Amino acid sequence: ISEYLKGREKMNFDQHVKVVYDVLSPSEKETINYIRQNQQAVSTMSINELASHVLSSRSTILRLAKKLGFRGYTDLKYALEENLKQPSIIPSDLIGNLHDDVVKTFQYAQQVNFEPLIDAINKAQTLVIYTSGYTQESYAREFSKELMLVGKNNYILSGKSSFEIASLRLTTADLVIAISLSGAVTGVRDTITELVLNGIPICSVTDFGKNFLEEHAKYKLFYQTSPLPSPYSDKERSMVGLNIILMILARKYREAVLFDE
Repeated sequence: ISEYLKGREKMNFDQHVKVVYDVLSPSEKETINYIRQNQQAVSTMSINELASHVLSSRSTILRLAKKLGFRGYTDLKYALEENLKQPSIIPSDLIGNLHDDVVKTFQYAQQVNFEPLIDAINKAQTLVIYTSGYTQESYAREFSKELMLVGKNNYILSGKSSFEIASLRLTTADLVIAISLSGAVTGVRDTITELVLNGIPICSVTDFGKNFLEEHAKYKLFYQTSPLPSPYSDKERSMVGLNIILMILARKYREAVLFDE
């Protein structure tokens, strides 16, 4: 089976339709519209029942299914069932969760001795900020800018290959701040291990809890997260706590640079 077909097997019904929609006939488009508007009902219909509802024939429905990239009508119905599977959204107090994320991150920060990390940032010849995701990178850019404004140059890296290449040039006089949610950093574990073996200090910034990244870090910072309900995923997390802990670190560094003797 070709790589193209393997890829199509993983698509949902709407994705199948988008691939061939421009070459469908007007009658086929009408059938598609009916299916999309009645997904729940069609997912339980036999091929003959669907044909009857759209004033078509069994063979025409089967040809349409194959034209969409399915092996048959059964596969088409399975794709509809997948379309209908939405993560269950449990009601929650989102504002309360947001408040807890902010408060708990601040409470944690009040217990942290930032001086060793601030000293390491100040002395680092090269400061690399590695991020493992889109949200992490967004917050890291604000953090990076805060450091730049008080004269601390730094570099943000987000890709596996770029991080691997950059790590080869780092020395014990440098510092890596690695920002992650879970701290699993599956794709760059070898690079993290290599940095540790070469004596290059790492500061981990992760959600609370034991994880690979913090176990390999000389300096460790944590932040509070909470579930964020979504109709598309049951794994979304609110990461405002990450922004809080990075801004606290940035302001602590600014204080040290501008006000400490």
